[in-house]
Amino acid sequence: MKKSHFLILLILLFAASGCAQANQPVQTAVTATHTPASPTQAAELPEPTASVTATPEPPPTATAQRELPEPVSDADRAQIYAAAVRQIYTVDHTFGSDPPEFPFVYIVTTTDDGSLLDTPATDPQELPAELQQVIEALLSDLPFEVIWIANLDEAPVDPNNGSIADGLGIVITLGNILPQEDGSVHLPVFMVCGGLCALGKTYVLDQVQGGWQVTGSIGPEIMA
Repeated sequence: MKKSHFLILLILLFAASGCAQANQPVQTAVTATHTPASPTQAAELPEPTASVTATPEPPPTATAQRELPEPVSDADRAQIYAAAVRQIYTVDHTFGSDPPEFPFVYIVTTTDDGSLLDTPATDPQELPAELQQVIEALLSDLPFEVIWIANLDEAPVDPNNGSIADGLGIVITLGNILPQEDGSVHLPVFMVCGGLCALGKTYVLDQVQGGWQVTGSIGPEIMA
């Protein structure tokens, strides 16, 4: 064989071998990689939010208000004061079973609850002239004259023995009428009948058969 023919044949064999390799499929391995998020990217991610349901607070319970007793009318005031004067003159006079019939009863026109009795202290009040007249009329059946004075200093007191009007009178100081929840009223009353003759107590009065009457007393008493 000629040398030239051998070279041509060798070239053809190499060419056929290259084509065979070119026709084989090429497999490429692809590996998926996960890149972790950077700190900056993690901070940008929204945080999960928790759903919070607010429980409404119950409304405050209304405190039951205590109803105050109704104030007494002017007509009732006159009856209450007259009943107290009648009681202290005819019953609680401190002279035993035979009450002295003092011809003069001095009544102070300014109320005073007193500091020694167990009653709520209230401000002094002036008894108006119209009320004084009604009280006098309700006491007209008793054997004394009512004389209204502004204070104890106006009473005719003997400086030697403390007697009032030469032993013919007494001084009565009325307190304020204190209505109670049960419909009764409390009334502080003071009587001075001489140097060592005095009485102080808080009357309890109730409406009995359309009128006011003393039905008892409450708290400490002063007696001399």
